[in-house]
Amino acid sequence: MTAEGSAPDSPSESVVLFRTKARGRLHIMGCTHLTTTDPTQYVEADARDRAELELCTECDREIRGVGRIEYPSFDAACEALNLPVENRPRMREIAARLEYSRVWAPQGRSYVAVGHLDGRAAAAYFNRGFVDVHRESGGYEREEMPNYAGPSGATRRGVAEERAHPVCPGCGMQLPATGICDDCG
Repeated sequence: MTAEGSAPDSPSESVVLFRTKARGRLHIMGCTHLTTTDPTQYVEADARDRAELELCTECDREIRGVGRIEYPSFDAACEALNLPVENRPRMREIAARLEYSRVWAPQGRSYVAVGHLDGRAAAAYFNRGFVDVHRESGGYEREEMPNYAGPSGATRRGVAEERAHPVCPGCGMQLPATGICDDCG
């Protein structure tokens, strides 16, 4: 921990982190591991969580800026990530009401984030079908875009027939092809 007014010991100390209700690993709100569109399924990490739980490796890289792709503008980022054109007008409205000084995407280019250079929580994460906007009171509020069809197996024309995806019994996250949970090990 840091004394009041001193710099954090690690970049993750100044970032808002979340976990699933089953505890698993810690994530930033934009993480691709947080797949449900219901933000009430996530719990903001407290001091105990930060002491006991590991940080997702993707989130750790993102927090440290490793592989982060910076963009000169929000529109440039939307174009580079090929976010759905039909969602961009609403996304621009959301971005216009936010205060931010930088625009970036993680190396995996799974979302566009807007925020500041001083380590504050990201102002918002813009995903293909939803936007997570930081609330002043803490946490994030999710707004689904009109064409959002679900977290997986979806298409713009409707929901495609989904294959059953195995889920970790410990944390509820979708299991990778190995069948071993990245969060619970």
